[in-house]
Amino acid sequence: MTLNDLLGHILLRTEMMTEGSNAFTADEIARWPEGALDFFVRQRLLSPATPAQQAVCDGCEECCFMPVEFPPAEAPLSMAPFIICNQRDDIGRVRVDPNRLKRWRVAPNQLARLISNQLDLDQTPQELVRQRLWFLGKTGLAGNSNEVFLARGLSWMDAGEIFGHNRDLRDSVSPLIFAPGKPSNGFLPNASLVSLNRLLSVQKDQLALDLESITRAITAKSKTGAGTCNVFQKTGQFWTISFVGRTFRLKDRKGLQYLAFLLAHPGEEIHAQRLLAEVEGNTSGQGEIAGTRERQFLDDGLSISTPGDAGPLLDDQARKEYKQHLDDLTAELEEAREFNDYKRAERLEEEMEALTKELSAAYGLGGRARKLADPAEKARKTISKAIGRALEQIKAYDESLWRHLQNALSLGLFPTYKPHPPVNWTI
Repeated sequence: MTLNDLLGHILLRTEMMTEGSNAFTADEIARWPEGALDFFVRQRLLSPATPAQQAVCDGCEECCFMPVEFPPAEAPLSMAPFIICNQRDDIGRVRVDPNRLKRWRVAPNQLARLISNQLDLDQTPQELVRQRLWFLGKTGLAGNSNEVFLARGLSWMDAGEIFGHNRDLRDSVSPLIFAPGKPSNGFLPNASLVSLNRLLSVQKDQLALDLESITRAITAKSKTGAGTCNVFQKTGQFWTISFVGRTFRLKDRKGLQYLAFLLAHPGEEIHAQRLLAEVEGNTSGQGEIAGTRERQFLDDGLSISTPGDAGPLLDDQARKEYKQHLDDLTAELEEAREFNDYKRAERLEEEMEALTKELSAAYGLGGRARKLADPAEKARKTISKAIGRALEQIKAYDESLWRHLQNALSLGLFPTYKPHPPVNWTI
């Protein structure tokens, strides 16, 4: 086993999720070549950790993995940790050599400093997300100005949430990201991702980065990004969608039409009524919505009304019927409780809760009836629901595009597409 083999194990151990699982035990270190531990400690990739709380008991041939008991602080120094055997009555307490409990943990903060020094960056690494993400500075490799990061756990389940939504990464035009393990760019399409497992090695009794390979990776990413054509085009009843080299087709639906219009107008805040009218092909008329087709609202469970004629959500007759039904349910609930019919009582409580919510939605403070939403609010709801359904469909084919749109879209009264950094689309 060479130092480079051990370096690979250390980098992979850095990617361990569970707290404490990235430490090396004395039993593991015992199998290393002589001087290997001292080398990595000198490089500060490893540092002493808290003693192990469990160990293999060697009191008998069973080799059980048992908890270790430690003597109190005031005990004599000669008193060693021990294991209490619970398998055989004739063994009892088994002494444990304290050296067997020693552990050494991986130090990702020092790994960040090491990369920074190798790239001649003139600033101290900044920890952006605790034990997950570090900003190291800017490098001029390959004639570009790349912001450099170290990311830990790119393959973990929460990676999309941690890194895909990080503002520093999102605002970086062309980040260079080092990863101890296998990198994944599903949520970082503009980044140059490089694995330290391939680029960091032991040379002449010291750690060294392969700067030539890093430069080639940056250059290749730059060329790929320049040649990539992002497409969001409709032909007949299908849309051809291509993002960062991945292409798929979807059947036409209104949400995709809204998305296409927003992608064609990046950075513009477009009123929901205007967007609805643009997609329907009618931008004339009162409030830019006169020609909107009623079926678009009906598909979403909404009704059409013009400004000024919005009525109450519930009329007086409906209100009386709701309250009468609520009174009936209350009487039934009392009867169910009286006869200890718990299942029936639970069902009645749920029905009463749902009915109460409907009444609360229809009436505000002082019992005043709430009015139906105005046309602008209806347009907002229609667009938000349609785009939401389209995004779920996109997610099934390309999760990286879904994440990009989730981060870049704002679906309020003024829907907007604001990608950071800018993304070019062929519409």
